[in-house]
Amino acid sequence: MSNERPTLVVIIEDDPGSRSALGRLMHAGGFEPALFDSAETFMSSPPNRAPLCVIVDVQLTGMSGLDLQQRLRGESREVPVIVVTGNRAEGIRERALQAGCAAFLWKPFCPDALLTLLRSMASSSPN
Repeated sequence: MSNERPTLVVIIEDDPGSRSALGRLMHAGGFEPALFDSAETFMSSPPNRAPLCVIVDVQLTGMSGLDLQQRLRGESREVPVIVVTGNRAEGIRERALQAGCAAFLWKPFCPDALLTLLRSMASSSPN
């Protein structure tokens, strides 16, 4: 990471503890988290600058993470989406991958693996 301002990472997670933990992980890893408790909150008040990526849980109150991913693609928003879930239901991973997610992580995931992925995305980002 460069010495420029931190890279913005949007986190959409309806579980307050998980959302807070991901925010702390982003800070520790040198990223700037933008925390949202629902897809609807994110869509109605997105950050004022383009994020490196969106990390979204599949199971949210209201619009699901997979529905949000499809909506972003449908609106031609080119932000990479990292889908996370603890739900092992058949087909979830395949749906996320078919919709073009940048990565899919089963919960619980390794924090270092997520930070490595984000650093790789940041180093290849044109910004």
